[in-house]
Amino acid sequence: MKIKIAKKAGFCMGVRRAVNLVLKALNEKKSYIYTYGPLIHNPQTLKLLDIFGVQVLKDPNENLPSGVVIIRAHGVPPKEYKALTEKHKVIDGTCPRVLKVQALAKKAVSEGKEVVIIGDKDHAEVKGILGYCEGKGYVVSSEEDVVTLPPLKDYVILSQTTQDEKLFNHLSKRITSLYPNGKIINTICNATAVRQNEVRKLCEECSAIVVIGGKFSANTNRLADVAKKENKDVFLVESPEELSWEDLKKHKTVGITAGASTPNWLINEVVDVLKNRTSFFYKFLKAMCFSSATWSLTLFLIFLGLLLGINHPLNSKFSYLLLWFLSFSLFRNLLNQNLLKESFKFYLPIKYRFLSQHQKKLLFFAVLTGFFTLITAFLYKPRIISLVIALLLIDFLTYRSALTFFWEILFLSALSLYLYPFWTFSFGVIFLQAVLVILYLKLYLEIVYFQTDGFLPKNFLLSTFSYEPKIFFKILNLIVLAGLLITILTSFLDYKLGVFSLVWGVAYLMSLIVKKRPLGQVVYLETLVIMVGLTFLVCGFLIRRLG
Repeated sequence: MKIKIAKKAGFCMGVRRAVNLVLKALNEKKSYIYTYGPLIHNPQTLKLLDIFGVQVLKDPNENLPSGVVIIRAHGVPPKEYKALTEKHKVIDGTCPRVLKVQALAKKAVSEGKEVVIIGDKDHAEVKGILGYCEGKGYVVSSEEDVVTLPPLKDYVILSQTTQDEKLFNHLSKRITSLYPNGKIINTICNATAVRQNEVRKLCEECSAIVVIGGKFSANTNRLADVAKKENKDVFLVESPEELSWEDLKKHKTVGITAGASTPNWLINEVVDVLKNRTSFFYKFLKAMCFSSATWSLTLFLIFLGLLLGINHPLNSKFSYLLLWFLSFSLFRNLLNQNLLKESFKFYLPIKYRFLSQHQKKLLFFAVLTGFFTLITAFLYKPRIISLVIALLLIDFLTYRSALTFFWEILFLSALSLYLYPFWTFSFGVIFLQAVLVILYLKLYLEIVYFQTDGFLPKNFLLSTFSYEPKIFFKILNLIVLAGLLITILTSFLDYKLGVFSLVWGVAYLMSLIVKKRPLGQVVYLETLVIMVGLTFLVCGFLIRRLG
């Protein structure tokens, strides 16, 4: 079975913005945090918000303590907004595109015009827009509603932002054919049209479509309707447990899309269920990533590239040092992720389940790597055990804070003291390149996890300083630029060091990939880090050969 994922699916800009505002409020430790109505039409995300103590405010006059209220992306009528501000601090999470529709409705009424809104009568967004119409607004959702409209003279036609474009065009023509003096303003969000077109493209290649999202989400149901109109088998699910494998396995190619209020971590879960049944390669990569082997191996390749670049003798000490480094990296990462296991529930549930299912095996592997760490330390230099103890103690004290971001840099820096006889200009440059590469990869992985649309724990820089990914993409690119500048400048002094341009070329390509927010690909995105490690190893080997 082939699995094809829509390029544009899941959280739209407005929903993501509203969710990030809640995350920011949680991070700032506001005393009481409310959302005015359910934040989004996704039961899993709402359950997580409830776990974090975010309450749903159903009425502005509800008898609850004063706190912070986040307005959801759908927006609210102006009277309700004003009532909320009288008791709470309001953070407006209304989607900018919805704000535009509200402004158009308000302007039309101020000019003496009436407003016709094509949308769902009971939808929160439509109710919010109606609030700006001051009694001069009408909602149309079908041809029957068109017939019941009063005689219209000077009016505008607006749309709910998640409306189906074909239905909007059809109903608009019907209304203007009856009452010619109307002005049609298509306010359908581009994200809605893009997602629906993506489904149509998937239908050209797939015989079945899986739509992930809340059963009460209007835009999710419309995506399912689009696929049904294309005569495809449609599976509308809120969670992977609802998937019927017996029905799905009949299809050679299955497409996956998701509603605008569906988080990427839920898309990852559905993809994971299907990939586990259809791809051994995926299961292998997943086991490597979730057992921390991929990250440990990447660090090992970078360290090996460093040793080769500084012309470390290829003797028994070299072998013991490498084995110690790999064993200790695996041991530390296995312990660390076991301590943080519960936090994976909130942004990468598939990893949480993997760790829970294989807990005994992973603990055995941790004990084994711990034993090899001690043995290889004795064979290399027994005093390096003091470094192991110090680094593990620091890790234990900081693993819940953002300081853990810099642990690998501290590890490499402390380890460089044991390489004292090899300190040269080349050593300094290669060491600096290794530090920058590790910083780049750590930030890259944070962005990968941030794009799951989950609730990142406190040990992430992204959750500590900002929930604005643009800033971190800029930092990512600055690291690449810094690495390239160091490569260019030092290559004038030693031409061999110019090979590191290969590393930063690969890093830049990874930045471009992750910036596109590929959906449901968290395992593959995490696996990419090993490509930078391999490239760094090649650079170290080339420097040694050219020297």
